[in-house]
Amino acid sequence: MTTRKWQAGSFLEMDDLDGGRKVVMVCRDGVTYWDALDADQATPLVIHPVMNPVEIGTMAEFAQKAPEAAHRVIAFLRRRLDQRVDNDPLYVMRVLWAVSQKLQESGNADPDDATLGWACAQAAIQQQTAVRMHGYAATFCEAA
Repeated sequence: MTTRKWQAGSFLEMDDLDGGRKVVMVCRDGVTYWDALDADQATPLVIHPVMNPVEIGTMAEFAQKAPEAAHRVIAFLRRRLDQRVDNDPLYVMRVLWAVSQKLQESGNADPDDATLGWACAQAAIQQQTAVRMHGYAATFCEAA
């Protein structure tokens, strides 16, 4: 099996353990990813082909595909005084990704506040799931 190196700081979409897809951030080494940026809650994991990783690119590259939607996401997060807009690029990318998925489904090009709120909830669910899975792993390791 050949290990593929990805661009550090870019984002991937990959399978999650619940049968869906999730967004992760590529680590500096290019072969591992963060699914939660808090090192106390999660550790990097290896990007494995079985996860069906698909490159999303950097946030700037992704935002260029739908600049108005990206501006609306940032404005929405700032209106909500959500500090993650400035210090959690993984959360912001997850919101952007969820918005893009919803807009593709609906055929719209411009997200409304309901769509933006839904996307924030989806991003939060991905974060909570990642932290929960890392917690299970830590518990298992302690018990072993």
